Amino acid sequence: MEQYNLPLYQKSSLKWSMILLFTIFTLFFTAISIFSLIIMKDELLLGLLIGLFFLIFSIVCAYIVICVGILKRFYIEMTSEYIRVKLPLKSKTVYWNEIYDTQLYSYSNNTIISILLKKDVNKKKKRTISNNFNTMQGIPPYSFQISLMIFKDIDAKKLFLTIGEHINRADIKENADIDSLNERYEENDDNIVIAIITSILTYIVISAIDGIIIYKSEKNYLIIPIFGAFLIIAVFNKYYLKKTFNLIIRFYLGLICFLQVPTATIIFIIISEKIKFTITNILNVTDEYFNYILHNPFKSILVIIVAISCFVIGGFKGRTKKETVVSR
Repeated sequence: MEQYNLPLYQKSSLKWSMILLFTIFTLFFTAISIFSLIIMKDELLLGLLIGLFFLIFSIVCAYIVICVGILKRFYIEMTSEYIRVKLPLKSKTVYWNEIYDTQLYSYSNNTIISILLKKDVNKKKKRTISNNFNTMQGIPPYSFQISLMIFKDIDAKKLFLTIGEHINRADIKENADIDSLNERYEENDDNIVIAIITSILTYIVISAIDGIIIYKSEKNYLIIPIFGAFLIIAVFNKYYLKKTFNLIIRFYLGLICFLQVPTATIIFIIISEKIKFTITNILNVTDEYFNYILHNPFKSILVIIVAISCFVIGGFKGRTKKETVVSR
């Protein structure tokens, strides 16, 4: 496929559909911000917080329309020596011999080029909770990314091939470097015991926090266990990561993700009823809670759906693969 001729200088631009969409979002979030102050005038502080929250979204959407689509303040510049990008909230200039790898992928209908610098390879490949979150979402390791949503006039594959060609010319991936980096990756040995202990502790902490939130706010925010499921998976994968489909591990992750929902409610009941945290009391409350769910499933249908969703997330989203270094 044809590549771009260098030097290349491309300003940002948006499709008309995106300009229209972000304009609608700007007006919509602004309206919600104003209405929240009017509707919640009896609870002024809460109204101000909600209004400020949506006002920030409104400002971000307006910023994208004005600075990206109208003023075209951002750009990609490429020469035979370097690539320079100016993006919202980030500007970066790197020489070709500083780049280790680049990947092209799609995320939420947005085509993105990720660039991984040689100095960041070990840090970005290391098993951490944040890196595991990215892996679960299909996001490759990166030092910075170029969202092509704000460059509608650029051919994504053509730009990707051009970048790849100049990385190859720079010849930064020497065999010695690759071997040493691979040796460092192998230092992350799997430890199933630590993985189980840390994931259980994470489940307990999230459930406790959720139960306290329910007690304090008198509302059950069912998004919390969904977020908690991903956090439990990320913590588990930090210490145990296998390529194979392990049914026992999948069931275990699904189970503790599922248990967040009833555990948080049980903690809420114990706190609200001022029951002592003894094993007997916990078992009694648990028995009464599950009996209530079994005899009144339709009254708890949303809770059941979220609990099942958490099990599915843990069981099917909970296995990622070890990343491998691929030479160009």
